[in-house]
Amino acid sequence: MKNPVDEKHLISPFLIVPLMYVSMVGVGVLNFQREVAEHAGYNAYISVVLVGISIHLILWMIYKILRSNQEGLDVTAVNNTCFGKIAGNIINFAIVLYFCFGAFIEFKAYIEVIQLWVFPSIKILPISTILVLFIYYTVSGGFRSVTGLSFLGLLITLISILPQNLLVLPYTHPLNLMPLFNHSITDILLSSKSMLYQFMGFEALLLFYPFIKSPEKSQKWAHLAVFIVTLMYLMIIIITFMMYSEGQLREIFWPTLDMVKVIEGTVFQRIEYLVISMWSINFFAGISLSLWAACRGMKNVFQIKPRASLLAFLVGILILEFFVKDRSIFRWISELYSDIGLYFIYGYIPIMFVVTQVRKNWNKG
Repeated sequence: MKNPVDEKHLISPFLIVPLMYVSMVGVGVLNFQREVAEHAGYNAYISVVLVGISIHLILWMIYKILRSNQEGLDVTAVNNTCFGKIAGNIINFAIVLYFCFGAFIEFKAYIEVIQLWVFPSIKILPISTILVLFIYYTVSGGFRSVTGLSFLGLLITLISILPQNLLVLPYTHPLNLMPLFNHSITDILLSSKSMLYQFMGFEALLLFYPFIKSPEKSQKWAHLAVFIVTLMYLMIIIITFMMYSEGQLREIFWPTLDMVKVIEGTVFQRIEYLVISMWSINFFAGISLSLWAACRGMKNVFQIKPRASLLAFLVGILILEFFVKDRSIFRWISELYSDIGLYFIYGYIPIMFVVTQVRKNWNKG
């Protein structure tokens, strides 16, 4: 398969692991337990497993879609081939907006964490501007720069996650998990819908696929990344459930941060500050990947230079972040994005899978 991307911009297949990891692990990792347990209670860990399995299936479909052409192109080219240039570019622009809004929601959520936990009285605009400049520096450096930051984010968070959870174990109550199955299938599925939001972002593969050297060899690594993320979410949610009763969990908005507060050190008395700082690399890598995907889409659809579209997106994020101050409005935007993601992942991708496979078989015939 011929790859249209210059060799110097390509990454090795195994480096898809950090990219997939940072795309699926965002700010939601700090409070997803509360949302997921709202419907299924302590059976919500089943939802984590179900969503993880479904993501493996969707990932398999994505690779089938992208392999349906023989030129190593991304989803924008596939849309144009299947639906024509006009309809295809409308779909492509919608995908660009999807990634852009995903980046904004992650950015806004992290700013909220900083404001609530670290600097309650700080002015938001200066710190937002500094963080936006950091993101611009990363994304403007190209795809390999985003990959490097993603690798650093994966390394730091994986090294810190296991010790944090092991140190919390003495304070847990395993009997909290009993009884094991006391919720309906409907409750489990509603909980799964909430859990899907945490995995959203891996769809960026649809756009960075051509930047992988021998992309067909990367599929096993992509599935490994999904397995690692699913295992991590499962570990965190089970330890959280053993730590708090359902009543306590309803009152705690950031369970992951609240858990690590019980850990004390000789240097750091507030370990959660260290946790927020360490996770920030991971969060910014995910935001950078989403914005890179949006800029790549703009280049493919409108032939706009990536740096120009990146500047426009970042200014838009700053403006939205400044004006969207009401938490209820931000929650509504997040829920809207989550619903769109549900249709995108379980609607658009399966439809494209069917269309591309039918077209491929038709051409063979």
